Amino acid sequence: MRNLLTVCVLFAIFVFTADFASAAIKVSPAIIAIDASKVKKDYITGSFSVGGGKDEVIRFKVYPEFFEHSATGDYVSLPDKGQPNSLMGKLKFYPQEFTCKDGNDQKVRFTVTELKTLPAGESRLVLFLEDTKTKELIIRKANGEIGGRIIVKTRVGVPIYLDRGNYTRRGNLDSVVFKKDNNEYECAYKIISSGNSRINYNGFGYVSQGDKLIKQFVVNGSSVDPNKSLERIQKIDGLKDLIADGQEYKIKFVVTYKDENDREKILKKEFTFIPNKIAQSKI
Repeated sequence: MRNLLTVCVLFAIFVFTADFASAAIKVSPAIIAIDASKVKKDYITGSFSVGGGKDEVIRFKVYPEFFEHSATGDYVSLPDKGQPNSLMGKLKFYPQEFTCKDGNDQKVRFTVTELKTLPAGESRLVLFLEDTKTKELIIRKANGEIGGRIIVKTRVGVPIYLDRGNYTRRGNLDSVVFKKDNNEYECAYKIISSGNSRINYNGFGYVSQGDKLIKQFVVNGSSVDPNKSLERIQKIDGLKDLIADGQEYKIKFVVTYKDENDREKILKKEFTFIPNKIAQSKI
């Protein structure tokens, strides 16, 4: 019997920024948002660029996948079952396989067809670019013997979102809980997206005492799928040495997003707390 265990691992890199570069793989733009609400034809086209390192040759294959996000924002792959908001079967792309040499870019062009069959609101899929060349990592036991091999493949996901018809983006900051965990402070919060298109939010938090600002912290942004909610925990560094028990402090938690008309919407919660009584700070 063979004593070697071979495991196939796919590292999925899923990004939501304007441009992306990881190791020698470059994708731009790394997220594609299409407004097809005013398109009169029954199709729409687009493209993105893929590149590798200057002295590298990388062979990519391209394939689509339907997805959604969990309540904590994790990527969830879904089988193609003809979901109304899926672009599977409606998105044609070219090339399906290509080689990037010496840092030169390759255009991947796509066409979304049958727009009129899509529901009002957001439809989506992700195009994965997978390096066809695998890498093998050897796992050794404590005695130096080979205990197994891991076959590693790298892939980069480019999400494509398409809005059509009467689409809306509505967000609500449902709850914020301020708490202390192992002598560190954090805010657990929940955002609800009640429109039929996702919202993208960013934000800031402010800790003050009276008129004095004690701390400003960044609320890490994310995306919330339509008719879904997102629950996150935001760490607040640097408070344990600044806040004295028994005194009252105020936290303002502010996040912003843009609606379907590109207007900024502000969601906020504001509350006071006393460090040794933070269990009472749920709002």
